[in-house]
Amino acid sequence: MNLKYYSILLTLSMAFLVSCSNVNKKNAKSIEKEKPSNSLNADSLKLTNLVREAYQWHMKKHLAEFPYKYEKESDSIFTGIDWDKYNQNMELFKKTNYFTNQFLEYHKSIALRMDKSIKKASVKWRNINDGITMWDSEAEDWCNCQDYPDKFWKTLLIDSLKIKNSFASFNLNWKIPDKYESMNYKITARKEGRQWKINSLEGYTYYTSFNNSPTYPQQ
Repeated sequence: MNLKYYSILLTLSMAFLVSCSNVNKKNAKSIEKEKPSNSLNADSLKLTNLVREAYQWHMKKHLAEFPYKYEKESDSIFTGIDWDKYNQNMELFKKTNYFTNQFLEYHKSIALRMDKSIKKASVKWRNINDGITMWDSEAEDWCNCQDYPDKFWKTLLIDSLKIKNSFASFNLNWKIPDKYESMNYKITARKEGRQWKINSLEGYTYYTSFNNSPTYPQQ
């Protein structure tokens, strides 16, 4: 084989290798572009399953999340948060494995502020027989709604999903034609280990309102 022929063959071989390398790089980029979309779809499914299971649990348990304390069982005047009952209920929350530690800590902070506010209030504000108290929500906290379809957790959908690292935010909706409109209820979730868990529910943000109320007159 003469030198000129060998040189041409070497050049063609190098060109072929470079071409293959470029194809591989393009394929790799295509795969990288596909990953986020596929990953987002997988996470969307996991988050949808999470909220459906959590809402089914919530609606079947009907726990008093901020139970009131009374001096006597027959009394109608409450004096603060019933911490024994509250802690029992929070243990049930933990056992579900649906909620992050941050969610549980925020929930406890609401209970603490509520307890402090109740203890400051005049007795005239603390009679359970007077109807909805200023510390209660007038709507279902988990949907900001007063009416909802039977077994609505089966129709829950999520949209406007955004995921950054291990944090997700999205809107929760149910869509039943001619009966209920989308509610656009905001939820965040966080991955603990490999599992998505609920990190915040929009309804709980409204519990800050009682903290901004004027100081109530003492008894």
